[in-house]
Amino acid sequence: MQFHKLIESLKPGETVLIEYDSKTFPIYELYSAVKYAREKGFKILIDDYLDTLYIYNVHLELSKLDTSIFDNVSVIKIGGHRGVGNVLESISLRSGPIIKKEYEKAYKKAIKENEGIFLNPVLGLEKFLLLSESKLDILEEIGDISLYVGDKRRIAIYFINKHVLEGLEFNPLPILEAIATTVINIKKKGRIHQFNVIKSINPEIDDKAFDYDLDSLEE
Repeated sequence: MQFHKLIESLKPGETVLIEYDSKTFPIYELYSAVKYAREKGFKILIDDYLDTLYIYNVHLELSKLDTSIFDNVSVIKIGGHRGVGNVLESISLRSGPIIKKEYEKAYKKAIKENEGIFLNPVLGLEKFLLLSESKLDILEEIGDISLYVGDKRRIAIYFINKHVLEGLEFNPLPILEAIATTVINIKKKGRIHQFNVIKSINPEIDDKAFDYDLDSLEE
């Protein structure tokens, strides 16, 4: 099953978690999702924490895939210095309330300038949570995320490295899973990515498993 088929089953307003480990490249799923969104005429808005999109872009380039698909993609950067795509706003790492206010402003601007449904990949959130100074900071960030659940102007897909979160004294992954509408776990088996849909509001994919052959990735 191609990953874009899984994307087709998602509904506007969803907040989706794609969980992977440090031995897995989620770049192919991002590539497939962005390519699918372009073909279907969806707008794309990437939340890029701490230059994660830059790292993904380099990995894709070294994989000899066409990274020009990111050239005109709208991006909100939080932290980091390397811009990829059309960076609408670059938010420096400061206190949580300031970041929240600046993000809301950038998000509203992106929505206002572009009609239609957004595919909203979120990259590197786990690195941002790693920098949190307290459990309260983490819970406040998750609270901010929950405010966008049900926003039918977007389909949000959070790519989360669960190994990073497991290293925290307080692992917020169970709370993120609780607020998410769909949770997908990826495991790498050779050249196959195995998807396990842990939960979904869509019964067609809930508790289902799929294989994604990386050698059949369409360029």
